[in-house]
Amino acid sequence: MASDPAHDPEPQAARNGVRVRLRPVGEDDGPRVVELFESLSPDSVFNRFLSPLARLDEERVRALTHLQPGIDYALAACIDDGGLERFAGVGRFRRVTAEVAEIALVVGDPWHRLGVGRMLLKGLTGIARDLGLRWFDSTIEPANVRLLRFAEACGFKGTLKYQNGLLNMRTDVESLFPANPRDPIEDHPRP
Repeated sequence: MASDPAHDPEPQAARNGVRVRLRPVGEDDGPRVVELFESLSPDSVFNRFLSPLARLDEERVRALTHLQPGIDYALAACIDDGGLERFAGVGRFRRVTAEVAEIALVVGDPWHRLGVGRMLLKGLTGIARDLGLRWFDSTIEPANVRLLRFAEACGFKGTLKYQNGLLNMRTDVESLFPANPRDPIEDHPRP
């Protein structure tokens, strides 16, 4: 896969200049997942899990780190902290049909607004395209205006439905980070 971060381990710069490397989440990443969770504010925890969790139990940590091949895909945004690898964020999707995957992202509060979420979404979008996925589904707390603005800025286009107190968004994978972006000026005739 050309867009598989494991084949392109070149770090990217966050807006604060720190180098961030994307890589797949592995079974031994439990401590890093827990550390990331502990960096989240109560609002960030609720927005990611749609539930007020005080901690991640062993069962949930295992579910987040032991992925089902061909179904679950997860990327970690890794930073080097004095020789220790830490997670600044994690993005994942779970394939629910041949063309649809449910997607979720979380970025540690110290890393908000630095481009980490965009890096994760772009990496997951590339993997989804390589797998032939057409749609990303996500469930969003309606008060999570920051995530809705982020989604809009990244090109989320599709349907948005309010159901059972939550927003359900479906977007076309191809609308995100177009592989061949067109400059709108090209649509106008030249003199």
